[in-house]
Amino acid sequence: MTTRNHSPSLPVYLDVENELIWAGEQQLRLTPKAFAVLRYLIERSGRLVSKEELLRAVWADTIVSEWALTTCLRAIRKALGEKAKTPRFIETVHRRGYRFIAPLSTQPVASSQ
Repeated sequence: MTTRNHSPSLPVYLDVENELIWAGEQQLRLTPKAFAVLRYLIERSGRLVSKEELLRAVWADTIVSEWALTTCLRAIRKALGEKAKTPRFIETVHRRGYRFIAPLSTQPVASSQ
């Protein structure tokens, strides 16, 4: 999947199969849980996803507080170069949840074999 640009000239790619995210040629670092949160939001692009739904989906077998989700979102935003107050990728809906707002396109990425 391709999302809106990380910078004016670098497209951001989500490699779902390998659980990697790229800005141009640069691999962005995300923990497995942060990647799972981002993937879940992208798969529901444009739709409000409640905090409870995200917690159930990403931490299905574990009891965690909202702090775990907040930490993942902070890491995602940092990797994407985004600020919560001026979202380009993830919009916060106060007290309700989050919405992935960047335009998406699905394109195969050529592998370097």
